[in-house]
Amino acid sequence: MSWVIPAALTVAVVAVAWLVRINAAMHSVPEPARKASPRRWTVEELRETYNRVEKQPVDFGKLLPPRLGRRYVVVGGSGLVGGDIVLQLLQRGEDPASIRIVDFTPLGGRRDLAEQAAWCDFVAADIASRASVDAAFSKPWPASAAGKPLTVFHTAAAVRPQERSELLYHRISAVNRDGAANVLAAARAAGADVLVATSSASVGIVAPRFWIWPWESSPENYFQVATEKDFEEPLRPHNRFFANYARSKAEAERLICAASTPSLLTGTIRPGNPIYGQPSDPVIGTLLRTRANLTWIPHIVQNFVCSRNVALAHLQFEAALAKVRKGGEVPRCAGRTFNVTDPNGPISFADSYLAATALATTGVTVQKVVPLVLFLLAHVVEAWCLLLARLPFLTRWFGLREPAGPLHMLQPAVFGVSVHTVVDDSAARRSVEEGGIGYVGGCTTMEGVCEEILAWNREHKEE
Repeated sequence: MSWVIPAALTVAVVAVAWLVRINAAMHSVPEPARKASPRRWTVEELRETYNRVEKQPVDFGKLLPPRLGRRYVVVGGSGLVGGDIVLQLLQRGEDPASIRIVDFTPLGGRRDLAEQAAWCDFVAADIASRASVDAAFSKPWPASAAGKPLTVFHTAAAVRPQERSELLYHRISAVNRDGAANVLAAARAAGADVLVATSSASVGIVAPRFWIWPWESSPENYFQVATEKDFEEPLRPHNRFFANYARSKAEAERLICAASTPSLLTGTIRPGNPIYGQPSDPVIGTLLRTRANLTWIPHIVQNFVCSRNVALAHLQFEAALAKVRKGGEVPRCAGRTFNVTDPNGPISFADSYLAATALATTGVTVQKVVPLVLFLLAHVVEAWCLLLARLPFLTRWFGLREPAGPLHMLQPAVFGVSVHTVVDDSAARRSVEEGGIGYVGGCTTMEGVCEEILAWNREHKEE
């Protein structure tokens, strides 16, 4: 038995070396990512941009399609993208009496909506309930709006990027997939002739493999170019999506796009991602709210997209689809999905951290942590959650619960979307005649981030 201890030590050394190798790979920046984002932001250009947008905010009005004089139901209209759609509709001159916001929560969550959209109708609804959605759509309209054609913007969604097991799929599919079906059915019944829904560019992201072999320098699928190519192919297996969220959005967008007919033209927008623009957003907003932040992804390169650019894309899509109402041919963009992102190349998360730490007057700190430690902990958290799901009596009899807050978010699926990703939105930028939607973004990422931090500083001026 003299060989046991040396053998155990050898196994331990090999295991540690393997884990160190994985950790190093999770720190890597593949050459395609370096080429896609070759330079980092500087404090000087951030301050120059901040001062510029403070004096002269970015003007989205010049890019908004003309007022169409229609009725609008904005499902999820109190949220990040939906709220900006409402504000842009008002900005271009649509009658507030012709805009109905359907959401789970009222406008109080967004100060700008509470101030500017007070005259719009608000109806509380749960999109997972067909009866609730039908009631929201069938509510009578004011006489001034009742005879107008109807556009539906569906932006509501449950966002649970941390879960990837099919065992938990029902937690999100009831809202994202079945809810989309409910909205589609209600839109048909209400006589809508245009429906544009929000999907996600994460649908096109393939789950990476971090458990690399010793001879591999970076994880499989650690760099990806997100396109709409997957939309043309059969829905891939569940485990090829980074999380349940992405699969639910894929199913929803296929359902909505397949429903496009000359009487109801449909399409979806894939924001390519992450989305920022409000204190509630999961990127810049989280940095500002949390103030003392931990990160393992400062080196990760991704396209960011401002929620106002996403809203603008929805209105540009609607304008393309609404043309057929005036006797034109059905545009080629009908029944399609399109990526959209800010009109610039990808940035690194370190750029966004620099912006928050340099510009936020409330103080923001960002501390880097070892990715492997969090990655291993994430598997423990996921295993605990799946144990409780498989053995529900542990909750009923012993009161055991899943962790809450940030710890619940720390699961392997979150690492699956934290990969170097370039979002290709060239299809959306084509003209309507060429099969696109004529997408043109209103602000760059630096401008959008600076404007969000500026709004935060003004709101927290007393601090």
